[in-house]
Amino acid sequence: MVDLGAGSGQFALAAARRFGHVTAVDVSPAMLAFLRERATAAGLDNVDCVRAGFLSYSHAGPQADGVYTRHALHQLPDFWKALALDRIARILRPGGVLRLRDLIYDFGPADTEEVFRNWFRHAAADPAEGYTSEDYAEHIRTEHSTFRWLLEPMLAAVGFEIVSTEFQGRLYGAYTCVRTRPAPGLRRNPA
Repeated sequence: MVDLGAGSGQFALAAARRFGHVTAVDVSPAMLAFLRERATAAGLDNVDCVRAGFLSYSHAGPQADGVYTRHALHQLPDFWKALALDRIARILRPGGVLRLRDLIYDFGPADTEEVFRNWFRHAAADPAEGYTSEDYAEHIRTEHSTFRWLLEPMLAAVGFEIVSTEFQGRLYGAYTCVRTRPAPGLRRNPA
């Protein structure tokens, strides 16, 4: 199992109790140090921590049975996101599973104002209580969340079959995908 964007290890540590080996990948040395401490304290010796990102992680050993990523892929613009998804597909064995959860927009451009207005309406007034309107606005300006109707063709293009989707509030999506085939080579149309 590979956990990309492992953070403090919430998933990686739970997975290590069920799977033979977990590779926890994160760009933050502080997060990886914290994760190592937690794994040691839990007596888990089957977690490897690797400092890397979606585009710099180099998988060693046999192909993985599963890849998990939560609230990390939106850090990449769509061009790099597509390359990251291709890399993930290559990490997985045929039949391997990708579980992706992230901020994914489940609406069309014409609905943006209505959806964001509703999102902001439910924001916390106090930052100690949750994300504020300012936090949401900052995310929209600086992060790279993708429309669902763009993400799903990216997944298909690199060899994934979407098995299930779950959406919450038209803003958060979770996908379970199976690597069904090698990523097809995209051909240019002859001019």
